Amino acid sequence: MKLIATILFSFLVFLNCYAQTEAREKDAFIEKHNQQLAVKLSLTNNTEFFQIYQQDQQYTIKPNTSLKTNLILSYRALLFGVGYSPKFIPGNDDDAQKGQSKIFWMGTNVNLPHWTQHLEYTKIKGFYLHNSSNLLQSGRNDADYFKLPDLNYTRISGYTAYKMNPNFSFSAIETQTERQLKSAGSFVPSIVYRYYIIDNKTELGPNNTSQKTNNLSCSLQLGYFYTWVINKSLFVSGGAATGGGIIHTKLLTRYYTSSAETKTNYAIFRAKTMLAAGYNADRFFAGIQLTGNIEGYKQQKTTPTLNENFQFQLYAGYCFDAPKFLSSIFN
Repeated sequence: MKLIATILFSFLVFLNCYAQTEAREKDAFIEKHNQQLAVKLSLTNNTEFFQIYQQDQQYTIKPNTSLKTNLILSYRALLFGVGYSPKFIPGNDDDAQKGQSKIFWMGTNVNLPHWTQHLEYTKIKGFYLHNSSNLLQSGRNDADYFKLPDLNYTRISGYTAYKMNPNFSFSAIETQTERQLKSAGSFVPSIVYRYYIIDNKTELGPNNTSQKTNNLSCSLQLGYFYTWVINKSLFVSGGAATGGGIIHTKLLTRYYTSSAETKTNYAIFRAKTMLAAGYNADRFFAGIQLTGNIEGYKQQKTTPTLNENFQFQLYAGYCFDAPKFLSSIFN
């Protein structure tokens, strides 16, 4: 994991060398804050879960993160964030029932006049069976969830998008390192890719098994996004995208003294909708973003399917003048 994180971070820094270096580059449609460090605090229900179909039963596996806060630092093309689930938020004080989940993620956006590149890394450890009542024995309380503390999820994902209209800014919506000055929209064809590993690292014995899946998906999508600038600081954005592709899965089932491996390929369908509204001034910014994702493909055996459903994000932040040493490094 440390090696992957080191390689990924080095790659992100390398990509950032292509960013603009002017203190504040401005044209009729987009203002870039290249010498400002944006600090953002957000509250989100952004979570990832799996659905497993086995013997006409559907099981949902989730990390124990009903709501979490994210602290995000953005500078030019580089974005880094950490997530935390405060215990005082309702639904986050139930580790005894659902177990503990640990989450780490980092990512970057690189924006050129037409091209947008997004890349991120996610690591989650600890899940629970959301619909545990299907497995509970008679007389047990429904609050006693079946915990999966040794279930690990690792993902490297991203997309490469081409904006037909260079006057439309994704950064104004996502990272607030740019500001949309005039209303603009664009058709956006993109390639979406994801490599993720789901590994149950529970200790094996004569009476149990564990599974590990390596999954690689790639899909083509076509969407349209538009930002309506109400005034210099207020905006509303929305859009949708849809497409399809293929997912390759390698499933390893581990027994006490042996193992079995199967490989499958599935056609995959993806759809996304997005609605956002915000305030983006010279320094302070705040807003809300709603995203809906649908991903589906025909499933066989017990291979987990990753589903990203409805998500919301409330955020507020401030742009500081970047430290001189940080500007010198990137320049």
